[in-house]
Amino acid sequence: MLSHAKQTWQRWLAVIAVLALLVGSLPAVSLAQEEEALPVLILPIDQANFLPGVYFDFRVEVHAAEMPEDFAVTVNGVDASEFFGAEAVAESWQFGPEDAPLTSNSVIWREVMLAEAGDYAVVVTAGGAETSVTWTVREPVASAGARNVILFLADGGSQGVYTAARLISRGMDQGTYRSNLSFENFEEVGFLHTSGIDSIITDSANSASAYNTGHKTAVNANGVYADTSPETLDDPRTEKFAYLISRLREMSVGIVTTAHWGDATPNGVYGYGRDRSNYSINSYVAQALDEGLMPAVILGGGGRNMIPSTTEGSRREDTRDIFADYEAAGYSVITTGEELAEAVSGTEMPSHLLGIFHPNNMDVWLDKNVFTDNVAAFPDQPNLDEMTLAALAVLGQNPNGFYLEVEGASIDKALHPMDFDRALADTIEFERAVAAAVEWAVENAPDTLIVVTSDHAQGYDVYGTVDTEAFNAATDDSGKRNAIRVYADAGFPSYEDADGDFFPDRWDVTIALAQGKVDNPVFTEDFQVSPVYRTPSLVTEDKTTDNPDDDPNGLALGGNLPEGANSSVHTLQSVPVYATGPGAGCFGHSQENTEVFFCMAAAIGLDPIGEAAQMSCPGIVVEGICYVPYSE
Repeated sequence: MLSHAKQTWQRWLAVIAVLALLVGSLPAVSLAQEEEALPVLILPIDQANFLPGVYFDFRVEVHAAEMPEDFAVTVNGVDASEFFGAEAVAESWQFGPEDAPLTSNSVIWREVMLAEAGDYAVVVTAGGAETSVTWTVREPVASAGARNVILFLADGGSQGVYTAARLISRGMDQGTYRSNLSFENFEEVGFLHTSGIDSIITDSANSASAYNTGHKTAVNANGVYADTSPETLDDPRTEKFAYLISRLREMSVGIVTTAHWGDATPNGVYGYGRDRSNYSINSYVAQALDEGLMPAVILGGGGRNMIPSTTEGSRREDTRDIFADYEAAGYSVITTGEELAEAVSGTEMPSHLLGIFHPNNMDVWLDKNVFTDNVAAFPDQPNLDEMTLAALAVLGQNPNGFYLEVEGASIDKALHPMDFDRALADTIEFERAVAAAVEWAVENAPDTLIVVTSDHAQGYDVYGTVDTEAFNAATDDSGKRNAIRVYADAGFPSYEDADGDFFPDRWDVTIALAQGKVDNPVFTEDFQVSPVYRTPSLVTEDKTTDNPDDDPNGLALGGNLPEGANSSVHTLQSVPVYATGPGAGCFGHSQENTEVFFCMAAAIGLDPIGEAAQMSCPGIVVEGICYVPYSE
């Protein structure tokens, strides 16, 4: 498989090749000028949307051996440096294939803003031709009355996943579900389109970034527009929702995830970088602290990137102790579910809470609660609803309000290896966390907007049932296939929930779901719960083969993915979004994933320019004028 860096420059080579279509149009020029025209990359891209007063970085790249003499950048006809009141920094580097590298000459303006609503035309002159993009700054929207925002992200969630989870969680009587999942009762339902700048198929970093910035980006990038530079942490940034509400309103920020908390989706709240891989996680786990955001709550996995390189199990390349750094900054640091319960049940609630319960991603619900031998090394990991309620207890102390992002991470992580039972169990765990948050909001903070969606979909669905006894008794593939029941023969699965906890009492049922994905590597499937986390395929010398130790009695299914892929992938489908509370109406239709940022901002009436002006005024602001009370 290609490295993230090589994928990035290859994608940008493709972008540059069709630049006139993607980032603007070239005016009519002479034949000589066309021959001299140079590839130009403008970041932010065409059609980028902003709120007034949101900070961002503005980069222009010209791909030529040297910057042309006629190089110029204007914004609405004014020289860019004059327009922004700041000088650009010139940079140069090489990128692309080692045997034929390209040169980029760049200028970048860091931390600039657009103060007034309207359209802004950016024109770059280089090599006798012009390239242009248009940015739009939106009018701030009056508050819908929300003080708090909770964004729930079911990583990899889709209508197919939710439907299957509803079936095995709630059950069905004569074709009618006994009840909906909690968030399916929200008053607003819509759809979000998840594609990014460089591909129709997104990843979690790209989509989580869109939710938190209002800007599209590239696969593996978070909070930045991916440029062509070799450095993955210097790409042009766009200010995130969490930073805005922290600096403007002193609202609290919380991050809850069942993944490594430096992983793509939780990193969407606070992190900046082009490469979501482990190389950057070492930076990500300290970015929020180092850059002054300091979320009031951080709960999840990821301990191996927080301990010094001199400690066994560390994945750091330095001796920095991130746990000690957070503790020195005033955080209560915990590592078990018992400690979490104790931290929020006493008379003195912590103001800042860091809970890291696993060296990497936390274990899935099915292993924490059913196949507990699989979590012997870390037996005391809290469930997602427990982490969510603990976070709300801490965040709810701030009278200015809070923003909490909660991720059910391993729905996606289990769907990749086609471990469907683990994915569905984590979907139910996610749904229970939503239900707990709704109940908390009703009792404690009805001025809370709750949004439930996913960063992207996976191509999962149910197409019937499987008689597992007949399947296991079959002696050939034909007999196994005949154990799969469709249409009227499908009937109903035999999951039961006698104890009423919304999880099946048994996962090894006699009538299971016939389930699958539109994409898969070469593997075998027996449609039954696996006692260990699945590894369905192996890769040897870039060739994918079935893993003989996984479902050895399974039905052989041929692959439809490229060689070297040992897990399934994300898909194009738009993802459902559910919303309740003040501002929920913004979500009740189909729209781009970037609109989540603007909908959250509208719910709380975020006005960066107006609010910043009030902060800088020692008195009161009336119609934009600062009035300072008379004093001796």
